[in-house]
Amino acid sequence: MGNMNMNEPLTEDTVIGSGKISAAEFRKFFKKTLGDDYEKYPVVHSVIKVSLNHKGKTLREILEECRNPPGSKSLEEVLAEDRFKIISMPDKAFILAFDKALSAAGYDFGGTISGNRDLMAIIYGKTGTKTRKCPARIHIENDGTISLRLYLHKVDDHRQYIESAPARIMEIFTNSIGKCTGCNFVDGKCKYKCTKTYTVGGRLYNKCFFKISDTTVECIPDYMDILSEFYPMKYVK
Repeated sequence: MGNMNMNEPLTEDTVIGSGKISAAEFRKFFKKTLGDDYEKYPVVHSVIKVSLNHKGKTLREILEECRNPPGSKSLEEVLAEDRFKIISMPDKAFILAFDKALSAAGYDFGGTISGNRDLMAIIYGKTGTKTRKCPARIHIENDGTISLRLYLHKVDDHRQYIESAPARIMEIFTNSIGKCTGCNFVDGKCKYKCTKTYTVGGRLYNKCFFKISDTTVECIPDYMDILSEFYPMKYVK
């Protein structure tokens, strides 16, 4: 596999993003491999419309996803795919351990992995609910590095918890990572409603997101503690 010669027809070994591939070429390939009703597969529709969301995957992996939907795979099986070889073994250990901790708290990743030009994300949601609010995501950069994103709201309501928490937890709320720069402000407010404004230790903070780069297994209890504070969890015995 490598850069695609555009004079050659698409094959199962073609890597999405290895060359400029038109929607017509994708349609021709999927019609040949999956039949006339190829667009019944959501992933095929996604590849045709926004192929960059699947950059790095082979067309063989897309076909496999059609025949065996992601929900039928465990996260461990998904991470064993060739496209995730760029992730280090310690980071894979973190992902699997974090997945286990969230599962015990009533959340799952549901086989859902989405992405764009810069990263992919393992997305979690609440099991057994229609809204499936997502408290956390694991982002995977193009170079294989990972980070944990926590989706936390109404931070001031949890000020007492933050100010009495160990320094390693408080730092997540007080460091400069994710600091709001006002780039999307309209009339003094974020048009995407991303900015969180809160006070810790008498100091005002504005953050767009909470990103954690310390992805060691030993830190998972701290991260679960934060999520338990913001999203009360009923742990499975």
